[in-house]
Amino acid sequence: MTSPARGVPVKLPPCGIFIGSGVYPMSGDYLLCVLHGHQAWTPQTSHPIDMIEKILADNQGNLAQVWGVSRGYAPATIAEWFLALDEIGVNIPEPDFEKGTNIHAKSSPELERHRDRHGAGLLRFMREAKARGIYTTFIYTSSEQTWIDRFGEIGDYYLGYDFGERFGFSTDSVLRKGKRLEDITLEDLGNDLLERVRAHVDERHAAGWGNVMATSSNFCIDYEVEAGTDIPLIEDFAFSHLNQASALSRGLYRQYNLPLWGSHLAHEHYSWLPWQSPYKFPLLMAAFQQKYMGGSKMIINESGNWFVEATLCEDSPRHSFPRVPLKPSEATWGGNPDERVPKFVPYMEEARKHYHTIDYTSPYCRSYRKVISDFYDFVKANGTPAGQPESTLAVVKGRLDLCCHRYVPNYSVGSMKKAERDQRWFEGPPERGWELIRRIFFPLHPVLGPYPNLFLSGTPHGNVDIVSFVQEDLDAGQLLRDYRALVFSGWNSATPHHYRTLVEYVKGGGRLFLAIPHLSTNVTRNYSDYGVEELINGGDFSELCGVRVTGRGPRFYWATAPDNSDALGFRFPRRFGIVFVPRGEIEITDPGAEVLLVDDEKAYPLLLRRRLGKGEVLFLNSWAYPGAWEQDDGPGGRVGGTGIMGYVCRYLARHARGHVWISDDGVEPGPVCERIAFSYFPENGEICVQNVDFDHAHRFVLHEGTQQTPMELAGGEFRLLRPGQAPAVMLRQ
Repeated sequence: MTSPARGVPVKLPPCGIFIGSGVYPMSGDYLLCVLHGHQAWTPQTSHPIDMIEKILADNQGNLAQVWGVSRGYAPATIAEWFLALDEIGVNIPEPDFEKGTNIHAKSSPELERHRDRHGAGLLRFMREAKARGIYTTFIYTSSEQTWIDRFGEIGDYYLGYDFGERFGFSTDSVLRKGKRLEDITLEDLGNDLLERVRAHVDERHAAGWGNVMATSSNFCIDYEVEAGTDIPLIEDFAFSHLNQASALSRGLYRQYNLPLWGSHLAHEHYSWLPWQSPYKFPLLMAAFQQKYMGGSKMIINESGNWFVEATLCEDSPRHSFPRVPLKPSEATWGGNPDERVPKFVPYMEEARKHYHTIDYTSPYCRSYRKVISDFYDFVKANGTPAGQPESTLAVVKGRLDLCCHRYVPNYSVGSMKKAERDQRWFEGPPERGWELIRRIFFPLHPVLGPYPNLFLSGTPHGNVDIVSFVQEDLDAGQLLRDYRALVFSGWNSATPHHYRTLVEYVKGGGRLFLAIPHLSTNVTRNYSDYGVEELINGGDFSELCGVRVTGRGPRFYWATAPDNSDALGFRFPRRFGIVFVPRGEIEITDPGAEVLLVDDEKAYPLLLRRRLGKGEVLFLNSWAYPGAWEQDDGPGGRVGGTGIMGYVCRYLARHARGHVWISDDGVEPGPVCERIAFSYFPENGEICVQNVDFDHAHRFVLHEGTQQTPMELAGGEFRLLRPGQAPAVMLRQ
């Protein structure tokens, strides 16, 4: 079964992808923030038609993302961008900071008198953009219904509304419903988020805003999609791992039959490299390329090309501005309408001397515009691969997995208030499982000189999706259509329906890896001393795994292969560990099950392989989540090893290989392939390859069916390969 199509169908532009950037209403000469590391002056005033003309003149793509949160609060800015008062002959003068007039939007009688026109400016922007061939999407906007009702006039050139970072898990929201803190569960937090998102999405759908999008660094964007969101636009770089973010978006696209998925590149704020670094802008270009080759059909550069906004880099020109000795409450984004003249006005003249370092003409902004322009030229000349890239394996994001997108032990899972009372609500072994997944499927190497690389990885085992078990009615048929193998690693609160889905998935030909806690129904973060009674079927996994779990067993030190076994690519006396987690006490109910891993003292079964129907299950007999097995520094271990999970995942990836794959030596992917990202688009046979190592060329073998092609990519090189055509190449700038 396939999920019904979600949202409004989107007609792609001729080049096959929407490319654009954030467009901000701005009032010049305002001080918005004096926080120690984030002082923020606005260096210029922006006007809507001028911004559309700049998009065209500077070749900044075919899409404008108009923000509903302005930078500066001049009445003239609000009037022009949101109310279009000039269309009815009302012209509000620009601010006069000496006289203290026309400074605060909240104190303007004209804005209040004509508030029924709120939204007229949005409609005008779309109309003028469409006339010039530019598409529009909105973020954080509101409008009177009169104007929303006319959005249909824009047709295909209006793409929808984005609620941005509006939502997250909220302990306080659950508490307001009458729950005591000690009684709050993962299920309470998840359901509360679903309710709040669904209410907002339903309201926007009913009002006529069209497709509703979500942009944030939340790993819980699957909850936002489950609640009705039509298009995920993960805030890349804030969500640091680019390929992991694509895996989640692509998985949701397939799972929910979405119109498209996209990327919101917050490179200026979250790349954290000095802007003078030789890797700063090659990293931005590489991000555009990775999203393009990952199947994104909308890429938005958040900021940096019109003015300098970020301060999270060592040499941001904003740091050169003189400090303004005001309290944070005396310089805010909304201003204080009770003040006739803002307290920052005496410091304005000195600040103006530095505007040229952060305004539209600055070298910083020109560098951003060049990357966007060069990438847009590439897609105009070469088009975009049709459809989505082949992904034959998916990692399961379990039911009620509320963790963050990267493993940080000081982060809480869903609720900091819970974590401060119960340490198990901090990130721990379940979340370390995600770290193993990243190291295996999306390995990060130091490719940014002296700076940490949180962003760029190769895809040595191909494009891997993330499928979410937040979808309660998940269908085995759809999983079989999309994936040859599924891997559990992080948290899962199992349900009988999901158990039945997994049984049918394997019977139908899928391969599956999971451990004991993945079949626990626990919703309280008890991942250590749960009992058999919390397991699905009381621990009787005979139908799926061929075992019955009867209790928690002792801890053990080392794991190794049984005699005469090398099914996963290792033999005794190779050891894994020191593990020191409890195993389960099990009864093997399928005499045909094969033991692939044992403890090295009593040879107790730790990993079983079992045929079921047309498929196969790998069952890890561990009371702990796989993340607790990350230690791999014993006999036979190697630097950077990923332990038994690495062997399991490589085994599954090998058996799930698609039509196109890569290898170091014609046999298997290795260290070289960890620096090569690739994708294959079966619709038209296009292949993309990218070397994420900016400083070194790498040689590898491209496998397409039975054909092997040795290839070498220069440092930072990207290629688009199309049947019967010369390669389209982009080299590091």
